[in-house]
Amino acid sequence: MADTPASSSGSFSDGSIVDDVHQIKGLALASVQTHVIETFGQAEWDALMKLLPPRTSGMFEDVDTGDWYPETEMRRVVHALYQHLAQDDDERFMALMRGVATVGINRFFGMILTITTGRFVLRNIPAFWRRVRRGPAVLHTETDAAGRVLVHYSDFRYCRDRIYRLVSLANCEAAAYAATKRLPKGEVAKWDRYSMTLAFTLTDD
Repeated sequence: MADTPASSSGSFSDGSIVDDVHQIKGLALASVQTHVIETFGQAEWDALMKLLPPRTSGMFEDVDTGDWYPETEMRRVVHALYQHLAQDDDERFMALMRGVATVGINRFFGMILTITTGRFVLRNIPAFWRRVRRGPAVLHTETDAAGRVLVHYSDFRYCRDRIYRLVSLANCEAAAYAATKRLPKGEVAKWDRYSMTLAFTLTDD
């Protein structure tokens, strides 16, 4: 499937926070909190928290950056970010999520990424993924005939969510930018309910 500009997100059941097989490290949640407060202020963060269910907002009262949390909760957060702070604007949201990703990168990978290239970083997205996420999802990369770096995701239920596809693009772009200070040209090349391929075109590293 090709991406469309509609803001539809796919359907998910509101399951228990303990039964999500996809999990994300608390570092990612803490990065959201840090970036929003530093960029928009405490009042905007407090307003954002009021949009979320108590079990979701409650996680931010004492986030353990090394612990694991259900990906479902992160999904609720990014949808609130898209609607409240990005005001349903894709470009604004992408910039916001690149900022969030940069906070996490600086905490976890900063020194590594300053001594490499954007192409190398994108080829190693699966390794970075395994540091901050766990579950059945599998990522692999390749370079196509046109020289684009392709990042393939499989067995990841959030591929059906358009907002989450934007998050994935922003995360990869932020990682490449950390190495080169240049944004690659990225796009969702294809997707279905459980898989997707992101394609990135880079200038010379």
